[in-house]
Amino acid sequence: MAPTFKPLLLASTLAALLSGCGESTSSSTGENFSDSKDNGTISFDQQALLVSLTDNVITPTFEAFANKAQSLPAQVKAYCDLETSFDPSMQDEAQKAARDEAKLAAQDAWRETMVSWQHAELMVVGPLLENDKSLRNDIYSWPNASTCSVDQDVVFFEQGMINGVAYNIRNRSDKRRGLDASEYLLFNDELAYSCSSVAAGDILANWNTRDEQSRKVARCQFAVEVANDLSHSAQTLLNQWSGEQGYSEVLKTAGQPGNKFETQTKAINEISDALFYMTEELKDYKLATPLGLFANSCGLEACPQAVESVYAKHSIENIKANITAFEQLFLGGNGDAAATGFDDFLDEQQASDTKQVMLQGIADAKVAVNALEGNLQTTLVNDQAAVTNTHEKVKVVTDQLKNDFINKLALELPKTSAGDND
Repeated sequence: MAPTFKPLLLASTLAALLSGCGESTSSSTGENFSDSKDNGTISFDQQALLVSLTDNVITPTFEAFANKAQSLPAQVKAYCDLETSFDPSMQDEAQKAARDEAKLAAQDAWRETMVSWQHAELMVVGPLLENDKSLRNDIYSWPNASTCSVDQDVVFFEQGMINGVAYNIRNRSDKRRGLDASEYLLFNDELAYSCSSVAAGDILANWNTRDEQSRKVARCQFAVEVANDLSHSAQTLLNQWSGEQGYSEVLKTAGQPGNKFETQTKAINEISDALFYMTEELKDYKLATPLGLFANSCGLEACPQAVESVYAKHSIENIKANITAFEQLFLGGNGDAAATGFDDFLDEQQASDTKQVMLQGIADAKVAVNALEGNLQTTLVNDQAAVTNTHEKVKVVTDQLKNDFINKLALELPKTSAGDND
């Protein structure tokens, strides 16, 4: 539902939210949490919430991502075709300009796809959860990406074989695939491999001595393969999500006989678990770690190389998309007053004060991240206070999420957050 702002709680409430270094919770479940099938403590129309979140938010987000992912291969191939035919010895400025323009177009297509995916990152449910999030990781393996693995697979793909078996990217680990691999291939201008000499292995033994153009061609050709694989993964997500047998129907019919969810509350809990991306991945990994609030590669100090998107310098855009997606799930859409969201659920549970604090927190977080200028690496050096402010504003929302939100809606904390005092 569309937000309506009222005066916030007593000053003491806000002070409690903003005080201390971290969030805390003393329970893994809301005070009204029930595992029973009827869950009689809840009078709210939970099915209406499930239908609204599925049809108004999650399905359009997955469809938008698939559309972007499926258009990416053509853009990457258009660039790679020009890179492959480019002859540096000819010094043809028109040919060079065309190649460079095509590369910029491929990079822009990657940016659009990444923004779309960063919305979906707040909606890791169903197919994206299964098999230890294998499909999610095939699409985007951050923060466990490995550029060394990508370097190796550039050559494996070029050779077409691995240990006598034909190369197939779908049999490769997620660290060699997805949006993070695409970022490295499209945005990294350093052509030397990123591995240590020990990790490089025989496959990269001659890489750094090859001529520059052959390495560019090898990388762009693998970038096409990665983009095609990403498109396939996006279609897999849609196939598993959509249709009468898709996961979207599972959510919308939760609690019915034969459904995997015995109660509608359990289905809602899976969606609320997805909101906690804002706590660990966004607040802690994307902001606190580069700020040095947690250990990073620089120790315990601000560290530009610890940001999410090092090569494309897309970290701020990713954070903006995450916050926007959180807001959409919270409201049940893009501010449509008729949509049913978690805000309505809170109102029904006499927790309008919690709703207002969260809405104000979301608005403040958006203002804070919109005030960041340039890219996050530069801002950490030139205006660390602005990044710290963004972290603090996000933390106001996540404090509420881990405490009053869960308690008032009688939900259960994700296993990764239960008992977490950070």
